[in-house]
Amino acid sequence: MIPQGINLLYLPPFSIIGRFFATAVLFGVIEGIFLVYQSLTGKFFLFPTVHLFTLGFMTLTMIGALFQMLPVVAGAVIENPLDKAFVVHTILSLGAFLLPLGAVLGSFPLVLLSLLFLLFGVFYIVPTMLKKLFSVKELRDAPRGFRYALLSFGIGVVLAALLVLGYTGLLQINYSYLLNLHLSFMLFGWTATLVASVSFQVIEMFFVTPPYPKVLTRNLAKVTFFLLLLKFLLPQVIIIDGIISLLFITYGVITIDRLRKRRRKLPDPLIYLWYVGMVSLIFSSLLYPFRFEVFYPFLVSFGVFVLSVIMSMMYRIIPFLVWMHLMNKGITNAPTMHQVIEPDSIWTNFYVHLSAIVSLILLISGEKLLPSLFFLINFLLLAVNIYRGISTYIAYSRHGKF
Repeated sequence: MIPQGINLLYLPPFSIIGRFFATAVLFGVIEGIFLVYQSLTGKFFLFPTVHLFTLGFMTLTMIGALFQMLPVVAGAVIENPLDKAFVVHTILSLGAFLLPLGAVLGSFPLVLLSLLFLLFGVFYIVPTMLKKLFSVKELRDAPRGFRYALLSFGIGVVLAALLVLGYTGLLQINYSYLLNLHLSFMLFGWTATLVASVSFQVIEMFFVTPPYPKVLTRNLAKVTFFLLLLKFLLPQVIIIDGIISLLFITYGVITIDRLRKRRRKLPDPLIYLWYVGMVSLIFSSLLYPFRFEVFYPFLVSFGVFVLSVIMSMMYRIIPFLVWMHLMNKGITNAPTMHQVIEPDSIWTNFYVHLSAIVSLILLISGEKLLPSLFFLINFLLLAVNIYRGISTYIAYSRHGKF
């Protein structure tokens, strides 16, 4: 069954989403290994840890998903998508790896090189995607939010470049001012806005729920973006942070309510991952106005939100696209979505994911190894399942290249 609201006429090649997701989960595994290493050695590298996740796992997933969703959901067709995806994937992957590596080694030249890769990769594709989105005359609420997410992403990357130049001593900056803006644009302007915009389309489509209120779908991304712009002028005005916090708390509560009212009441780990993600988003949104006083709980809870939602989306997108592309190739014995990645495997990953989150409470007593091991196993299971889905496509495909 083809979900309503998507146009399969513009379905991009499977290799695009495959390469982005395959690399993203590999970065997740590297992140898990790095966490275990830090636990065993007693060392802690905040900057590399955060950016292995946000650039390697999170951004690669989100950019890959946009390559898929722009033409299918928004009707914004990117010409020569394979060539563009190859350039962006290669450059962003190099930047996402070299930036944490340079930070760990204390190599400023490596950090600056990674910055050049990241800037090139982002500004190679973001303007193209924005141009395509703005060229579509009648956008639905979901892809309209993509515009504001991509604009926030571009601003956030420029702010990151200024922070790196300031950190290396090449530029005199107000570090706390730019860090405040960078965090806000990247976490809520880019990540949370894009997740919300995507969910306006996929929650109702895949989980058969009542639609979101129009007042939310039409205004969340736009209001968030303009509030973030206002922070340039009024960075210390806590009421702005409070409004952004309230917006995403409202979104989280409504999403939970919509999922509870779904027509299909069968237990589904993908829905439970969304529940976990929304609870984590609500918690991190509550902490957002006080983020520098409770920095680690804020970052960890936001990270759990992103990881939970990405896991759910990967487990939905890969089986669906494998099945769809194989059917389009005329392969009559194509596996069903449940055969591409078996539900039992997803359930196992969900329980490990939940255990990893619960184990975070051990950090209070100073125990870091067990939570790190849980998250490593979590990433490993996700990677194995995603690679299994991709390899299924390769095994069944008779024409074309992966």
